[in-house]
Amino acid sequence: MKKRLLTAMLATSMVMGLTACGSNGGVPTVTNDSQQSAETTTETAAETPATETTAAESGVAGIDGWEPFADQVTLRVAVYDRGDAGNGCSDVENNYWTKWVQENFGDKYNVKVEYVGITRSDVMTDYAMLASTNTLPTLCMEYDYDKLATWASDGYLQPIDLEQFKTIAPTYWGNMEENGLTGYTQFDGEDYIVLGKRPYGNTNYTFVTWYRKDWLKEAGLDGSYPATSTELLEALGKMVENGHEYPMSGSKVAGAGADQNYSFRDYPQDETTWCTTGDYQVPALSTEAQKRLLKWNNELYNDGYLNPEYYLRSTDDVNADFINGKAFQWSGYVSSTMDVLNSFYETNPDAELGVVVCDSKFVQDPTWGSSNAFRPNNIFGAMVGFANNATEDEVKAGEMYLEWMAQDENLFTMTWGIEGKNFNYDDNGNPVAVGDQTGLEEQQGHNNNVDYWMVVTASKSFGDIESDIKAINPQGLPQDFYDDLLANYKGQLALYEAKYANVDCLFGGALESVTEYGTSLKEEIYPEFRDQLVMCAPDKFDALYDELSQKYLDAGYQAIIDERKQMFDDGNTTKLQ
Repeated sequence: MKKRLLTAMLATSMVMGLTACGSNGGVPTVTNDSQQSAETTTETAAETPATETTAAESGVAGIDGWEPFADQVTLRVAVYDRGDAGNGCSDVENNYWTKWVQENFGDKYNVKVEYVGITRSDVMTDYAMLASTNTLPTLCMEYDYDKLATWASDGYLQPIDLEQFKTIAPTYWGNMEENGLTGYTQFDGEDYIVLGKRPYGNTNYTFVTWYRKDWLKEAGLDGSYPATSTELLEALGKMVENGHEYPMSGSKVAGAGADQNYSFRDYPQDETTWCTTGDYQVPALSTEAQKRLLKWNNELYNDGYLNPEYYLRSTDDVNADFINGKAFQWSGYVSSTMDVLNSFYETNPDAELGVVVCDSKFVQDPTWGSSNAFRPNNIFGAMVGFANNATEDEVKAGEMYLEWMAQDENLFTMTWGIEGKNFNYDDNGNPVAVGDQTGLEEQQGHNNNVDYWMVVTASKSFGDIESDIKAINPQGLPQDFYDDLLANYKGQLALYEAKYANVDCLFGGALESVTEYGTSLKEEIYPEFRDQLVMCAPDKFDALYDELSQKYLDAGYQAIIDERKQMFDDGNTTKLQ
């Protein structure tokens, strides 16, 4: 049965969720195998007797009311496996920090904490495999709302007793109240999820593009990133003349979120188009925006600015190109510790980089239809549900884990690490991260361990943007990027407030058509069609786009459009703000 949100919840979302973006970070954000085969009990909660463990039984709310479980409880926690062994912990399931959690949380309460690696670029497949073998992690989590709705619809999750949750995890629930997230817990009238916060969610300022400012100066330009696609083409031509082969590098598309077309749309957006084809999960082949994006890539390919074998290459190859001084630009999430930038400067000690700063005014190229518009992060951080087969004690252990992680001292250690190892205090008493943690036993994982503490918050935050950008500003580099990072945030915020950046449409339940067709469209059909369009002769592009668009629609995309439209017409979606 398809799960749908209560009408009241949707009304709250429309009135509050998409407009609540001014308080302490505003609308919460966004921003891509190893798996354990640990056994998980299949007993139901009704079959498992409660133990004297938690505030729910002791009458004391929060940690002060906890006692160790009488019998050890296994808590399985999902964690993203990003496959980037060169960027922190190569084994996301077993490292210094997973052991630290076990020693400081698990051992204290007789809980065995096991982390379950989830492939970041293929989340739905991993969860489907785990569900099919009855080994879902106790805590199932994701950033994308529609995935949680699908899991609830498909029976992966069990309802949550929020009254118990409030007693066991009052700090976590208080954070939800403070950030306006308590109205988003339900599917089909039952509470299924709790939510972490996402500071500054009306921007996407933590995802940054660095570029070779020295290459632009070498080409006789002032070093500023070209303002339009037309200007970028001119600059790329000069780079090639100067001996920089394939300056835009390139790799094959893979997974959800590939080829996002937000910067190729017209604004203000048409609400129906925004609702039916605006979500980034399934590439929007057949739309005008996607046509513009692919025509741009066709130009880059035919002009020789993309590696001609991009379709055989991975993101690791793109990283290597940038590190080895072969690529003009590179994009990634900004963090105080960035291995790619550390390696880049080791290889190119005299290089000068710049950050692409979002202009506070909307700029659209009339030739290519491209602009500086962007996708703002969603109104939620990580959303957490409890596996359908989790026992009563396992659920309680999961709630205790969330509350423990939400404590200031634990969250600080998980985000900053150990003083003298991962960070030091400056003269003002503020923590400053160590830029290069290579070789440390305590080396943090991706983005300062974010995949472990994302259950509480999606990014470090002191409560003001200046301090927060200082906290993530890359350390130990020959250049400082604080001013550009702050300017980029302010530019994005200005565009958002001017309605040149819109949060994606949220749907009041699982989309059956996405479940049926989404994987084949994004994993198989789109990559094949995309490569044909990128590599075809420019004069063949328009006709081929029309032909492949119809095939794409027939392969299931039209069904997705139609179901989204029906939910929109039925009032089961948010509205364009």
